[in-house]
Amino acid sequence: MEELATVLTNRFNALSDPAYGEKWTAYMRGKFVFHGIPAPKRKEIQKEWFATLNLSHADRWELVDILWDMEQREYQYAAMDLLKRTSKKDIAIDDLAPIEHLITTKSWWDTVDIIASNFLGNYFKKFPEQIPEVIEAWCHSDNIWLNRSCLIFQLKYKNATDFELLKDVIRQHQNHSDFFIQKAIGWSLRQYSKFEPEAVQNFIREIGLEGLAKREASKYL
Repeated sequence: MEELATVLTNRFNALSDPAYGEKWTAYMRGKFVFHGIPAPKRKEIQKEWFATLNLSHADRWELVDILWDMEQREYQYAAMDLLKRTSKKDIAIDDLAPIEHLITTKSWWDTVDIIASNFLGNYFKKFPEQIPEVIEAWCHSDNIWLNRSCLIFQLKYKNATDFELLKDVIRQHQNHSDFFIQKAIGWSLRQYSKFEPEAVQNFIREIGLEGLAKREASKYL
């Protein structure tokens, strides 16, 4: 796995643009170091690299962990793009722990939102029996990124969204002061309002939603 990762690091190193990377570091509030590779070029390199991989399920997670531990942010993006290639049949019950690890390490919206709305969402589609216990625990966690994940994992469920569950999670976090939580409340309601606008409107009124969350939730109403 280390040798496979080295192939990618060599390609990324060759195209590193420190000046451009510094701009992205500033955009991310100084939280991460960037090679400075534009996304289209990075994805082109990754596509060629992915074509050389023949991974089992276990190998995929091992390689994701190696990429996740690397300094430059592009490696976390590569890790997520690698996971996007996971077919539904390869999603395993034990994937929850590594998914939680990705959510709670090197956490920021650019990774958490993709992980929650894609990998976590697909995991729960395959193993819905896991939802009650996990969401209960994560809702009461002190980690805001786990809280946010509870709010947005259904973003791509469309009209299959469990609105009663979403409403329960929102009620638990309605008065949370964090920007990312309020944004997530609004975002989740906005998405569902594409399918059930009246239900969302009634819920906004019922709980007296205000501020950022209400503005985000009401965009399509």
